[in-house]
Amino acid sequence: MTYISEAGPWVLALAIVAVALAVGLLLRSRRSITMLRAEARTAAQAAAGNYQALEAKARSEVQAASQSSEARFQSMEATLLAEAQGAERARLAAEQQCGQVVRELAYLVDTRLPALVTHLRHRHVPVPGTQDPALAHTDVGTLLGRVLNQVAQIVVDTEERVDAGAQAVLRDTTADIQTKSYRLQEMIEEAQFAFDDPEIAKRLVAMDRTNEENLRQIQATGVLCGAWPGLTRDDSHLGDIVAGAQSRIPGYQRVQVTSQLSDPVGVVARAVEPLAVIVAELLANAVHHTPQGTRAVDVSLHQVQAGACVVIDDPGVGMTDEEREFAARMLSSQQSLLLTQLGDPPRAGFATIGRLVRQFGFTVTVDKPSSYGGVRAVVFIPDHLLMLMDEVAQPMSAMSPALRKPEPPRQENPTPSASAASAGPVGASELPRRRRQRAAQETDRPAQQDPGPATAMTPDQAAQTWGAWQSGTVRGVEDAQTDQEEGM
Repeated sequence: MTYISEAGPWVLALAIVAVALAVGLLLRSRRSITMLRAEARTAAQAAAGNYQALEAKARSEVQAASQSSEARFQSMEATLLAEAQGAERARLAAEQQCGQVVRELAYLVDTRLPALVTHLRHRHVPVPGTQDPALAHTDVGTLLGRVLNQVAQIVVDTEERVDAGAQAVLRDTTADIQTKSYRLQEMIEEAQFAFDDPEIAKRLVAMDRTNEENLRQIQATGVLCGAWPGLTRDDSHLGDIVAGAQSRIPGYQRVQVTSQLSDPVGVVARAVEPLAVIVAELLANAVHHTPQGTRAVDVSLHQVQAGACVVIDDPGVGMTDEEREFAARMLSSQQSLLLTQLGDPPRAGFATIGRLVRQFGFTVTVDKPSSYGGVRAVVFIPDHLLMLMDEVAQPMSAMSPALRKPEPPRQENPTPSASAASAGPVGASELPRRRRQRAAQETDRPAQQDPGPATAMTPDQAAQTWGAWQSGTVRGVEDAQTDQEEGM
């Protein structure tokens, strides 16, 4: 106990000190806690302010981003809307243009192509343009024009091929028929020599004339298709050619031929038959369009500075402007010929003449009216196809029109050469003269020599002789009938 009593004050002091220390520490810890709390409160406030600032910043950024996104969205929406509207307008324009093209194609098929085909046959028929004038100078109008050109070329090429084939067939067929007609003509001539019965002779003359008319049409058809006329004549008087052409047509008695030639103008051999075909076609056309009971068709022969002319004046119905234009086109030396262009029924006369004009250099015009209200046709023969004939060696036929030759001065012993030299005018003597050797030899034979029987007569001479005999017989029969009707 003593020990504890001695140590009590120290313990108490220590306890007091410990308590004091504890109280101090407690007080310090309270102050620290208060300070920490204040610091924490300050930090929390600062953090709250920072958070609010960050929140405000974030909100502003989000709002700005939202506004920017909204603006971009609105811009994109406006762009897409404009593009959609443009696409819609383009679609409507394409549909409208497609509709225009469809209508133009329908117009091309229904109107323009048929008009083109008609235009190729009748040049006066126009081909219409595009239905919509706005398409005329666009790519669509250009393409449609190329379509028309291609179709026209195809049609022309096809027509030319088909026409060439048709002409070849007709050419061969007419050549065969023409040969048989010539043979029939020879048989009729042989029968005319074999029989003396007037009734048989009359029937043979009628048969020969019908065969001659048929032969003319066959010959003209062959010439139209590119064939040679079929006969090779000798050099002939122009009057003989016209008289021969007159004998080939029906209604020959309604043709009156006069000559204004003062010289025995002839045509070279290669052009005789073509000229006869031309004159026969013109005479047939003139007689066909001249009503019976009217004035006869006047034919006159003239010599001009650069050649000779055959002028045909008919008192017929004349020609319309379209017919005159068609004739001029057919007679033109520059116009190619297609059978499909001759119409239905085919008008082949002028086309046949045009073919011979291109081959031999004649000139034929029908563009002027005659003095009698009909048509005047003029055939011009250039001087390189002409010559002066020897009237002694080869006199003109009795059916040819007489020359308007002035009477030569009387001489005691005139010679044929002197008579021929004094007959023509100054300008006409420049034509070449030709004299047949055989005819000259026969002319120079002594008068007392017996020529013997005419067994060596050529077919041309026989045809010429019988042609004159037939024409004379027919005219005599017609004159006799006329005399009986008039009571003479």
